[in-house]
Amino acid sequence: MSGCVFRVGGRVGVVCRFAAVLAAAVAGLCTAACAQGQTTNLAPTDRHVPELARYLSHLQLSEPVVYRGLAVYSLQLLDDNTLRGGWLTLDQATSRGVLKVTEKGSGASVPVVEAENTSREEHIFLMAGEMLSGGKQTRAIRDDVVLAPGQRVTLSVFCVEQHRWQGGSAFGSAGQIVPQSIGRELRRGVDQASIWSEVARNNAALGADNDTGSLELALKSKGVADQLTEVRRGIEPEIPRGTVGYLFVCHGRAVGAELFGREDIARAMLPKLLDSHAVDFVIQSGKIAPPHDGEHGAAVAFYNRMRRVGSHHAPTTGSGSGIRTRADGLLGDGVSLMETVVHYGIQVAERVFPAPKPIIRVPSRRDDS
Repeated sequence: MSGCVFRVGGRVGVVCRFAAVLAAAVAGLCTAACAQGQTTNLAPTDRHVPELARYLSHLQLSEPVVYRGLAVYSLQLLDDNTLRGGWLTLDQATSRGVLKVTEKGSGASVPVVEAENTSREEHIFLMAGEMLSGGKQTRAIRDDVVLAPGQRVTLSVFCVEQHRWQGGSAFGSAGQIVPQSIGRELRRGVDQASIWSEVARNNAALGADNDTGSLELALKSKGVADQLTEVRRGIEPEIPRGTVGYLFVCHGRAVGAELFGREDIARAMLPKLLDSHAVDFVIQSGKIAPPHDGEHGAAVAFYNRMRRVGSHHAPTTGSGSGIRTRADGLLGDGVSLMETVVHYGIQVAERVFPAPKPIIRVPSRRDDS
């Protein structure tokens, strides 16, 4: 199985049979590749921009941690070509007081805010979909952004709180990323009205409607927050050291992956990413079915598909280069700095949630006769 970049093994909390099934799935992939005369056992990465191609070519996939229908596969790098220097996430930079986010101008504007990195040494990574709390209404960041020390930019954002336009000018971190179903809409480039519609659907499905139509308040409502905490407690402690990314399989279907330039950033982003997927695939799904063998084949297939699909450079608001994928039914976005990946997220383009609900047929009087 030379060239099959895959790690299997038994870790506490992971069902032992996963390793055997996972190994069989990878062996099948390798056999198929060799039968086609390929020189490698996995899809080539050369369609991607150079920094992402190099990253993906050294990425390995580990066995999953599973909670109800949500399986999280850890991704690790085989070399140490990771991001250098000092880095802060949105939450860390806000907590330290080195990130200033404010409404733009005295009148404010829904689609943009101002962001400044006041640190003299550290870069700040802002991830698409992260939510900014405060201002005149809660916003979600539209694209990945890297702020160099001392850099000030105008951030593109979406509103995720429809019925409020009052308050101060300053923002903090909401400590959340939008649910993956809303993140998909961000990547599709929909308009503000569509985002409001998705937020309203989400809040109603969670039973967490509120006066301002706030996604933040819905996710922080007690019933929802308690369930999200339960998911995090079931998964976070089992994620192995060295993890730089995550591949998500929900109820037997691979829905996306999030890759980071180094372990500490990946670890810091994990709670938000778990919440983002758990909202759709644990809380709203309602399924409690145990994991099944098909999840491993789905993970391997998506892993290979991610390597194959390709990417191109795109404009970015801050420092570095944007990365984009719009092909093969996949939507991907990210950012790199100095030819090193900071973040790349990719998900399936088609709607996978909400899943169709079974139709319950109520017998009529005629049926009873």
